Amino acid sequence: MKTFKSRFAEYSGYFFILLFCYASISKIMDFENFQIQVAQSPLLSAYAVWATYGVLIFELIVCFLLIFDRSRFTGLIGAYILMVLFTVYIYFILNYSDFVPCSCGGILEKMDWNTHLIFNVICVIAVVLAIFMTADSHKITRAKISLILVLTAILCAAIMVFLHKMSENILQKDNGFQRRFLQHAIWKEANYDLKLNSYYIAGFSGDTVFLGNYTAPFLVTKITNSPVLIQQPIQLEQTDLNFRSPLLEVIDSITYFYDGTVPVIFAGKTGTKILKEQNTGKTYFRKIRNIDSSHFVISAFHRRNQIQSLGTIAIGNKDSLKLNPDLLKTTGEGFFEPDGQLNYDAYTGKVVYTYYYKNQFIVTDKYLRSAKLYHTIDTVRTPRLGLSVQLDGSRKLNNPLVVNQRSYAYKGVLFIESDRRGKLEKNRGRQSIIIDLYSILEQKYLGSISIPSESEKHQIQFAVHNDSLYMITDSKLTKFRLTRMITQHFISGEAENLNKE
Repeated sequence: MKTFKSRFAEYSGYFFILLFCYASISKIMDFENFQIQVAQSPLLSAYAVWATYGVLIFELIVCFLLIFDRSRFTGLIGAYILMVLFTVYIYFILNYSDFVPCSCGGILEKMDWNTHLIFNVICVIAVVLAIFMTADSHKITRAKISLILVLTAILCAAIMVFLHKMSENILQKDNGFQRRFLQHAIWKEANYDLKLNSYYIAGFSGDTVFLGNYTAPFLVTKITNSPVLIQQPIQLEQTDLNFRSPLLEVIDSITYFYDGTVPVIFAGKTGTKILKEQNTGKTYFRKIRNIDSSHFVISAFHRRNQIQSLGTIAIGNKDSLKLNPDLLKTTGEGFFEPDGQLNYDAYTGKVVYTYYYKNQFIVTDKYLRSAKLYHTIDTVRTPRLGLSVQLDGSRKLNNPLVVNQRSYAYKGVLFIESDRRGKLEKNRGRQSIIIDLYSILEQKYLGSISIPSESEKHQIQFAVHNDSLYMITDSKLTKFRLTRMITQHFISGEAENLNKE
């Protein structure tokens, strides 16, 4: 008749067989996601490939050893090593890491990290008891077993410390393009069917979202908490202009209408029908963002230097144009190479220019002084434009490599949409929309979010307001709520330059 000790050791073995088999099978069934999660770990980023295979093989070997009576003691030692490693790993993540990646697969993924730590500690206690109860039959003294277990725990902790230090050093040295996906950072709150794929986000006023329409430039669409779209036509004070690239921007109490190819700026109170032309002189621009009620930052072509430049213009002064040709750096090609997206973050008072074709963005003040150059996690430093010269002498882009797609700056955080796939992501970039987050005030990558996509090819517009991310994908507008995982990086306080009525 089996004693309590032998039954406890046997049942403990069955428990760990079930635990490790379930965990390993869950990882195998979603192996790509498992590798990505390990790659996001601050402790194991540089060792993601061998760590994923190593953990799976070790778990399956331990399961095999636990099946048989003769090898159960060795299997319990293996289970102890695994559980101590997992426990030390979770402790380090919770106490010494700024970034908390996702947990294990299967049912354990539903646990938060503190609950997971408690579960692991209980498992460690259970396997220690099972080892002590099995040691007698192997004629090993308890003192010797205690020493072995203590030394093993110290060795496991030392291994984790070593992996953490080496992983961070390797990543900093080779600048590996490896994302860290923030788990449970957003959740879908509402969907709006726009019927057409020609809408874009024009701005916000309170809780109201304003949309412009590329094919109907004189139509403003409002969305509040209701799923009903409210449309309002606008009229311009001057109607004899031949618009080519009109664009709407709504900032609280003021609605702006731009076209840099004409060039004109119209403005009026949000909600009114007629917009009046602003006296800014005939300044041609490619991109424009409002700074305050009378100033704008623009991207324009500097003819003397033959380069794209950033500049400012002011209302009420025809000679207010100030271009700074030294901000946007190039390696020779001055028109296409510096192309990018212009943003203004009213909460920090910073102008942010994100390059399309290289892993850089520029942050400067609203007067375009004190510029700082920051790098994204991508590794493309030199643009790959594929330029060709036409018969008429003009140059044309041929399938250039786009590093940074769309971007948006808000409360000290820069959101950059990218379809570039990082290490171990494989098909993730095609099956989802990836947005990388960076600090505007320092060289710091904050993490990435992955939003499932219904198709590989998607036309995207997005913006951030309060604690929500609004994204237009083809003909659908989706509102996502941002969790504290993201909002903790927002600066506090009010916007420094909002339009007043």
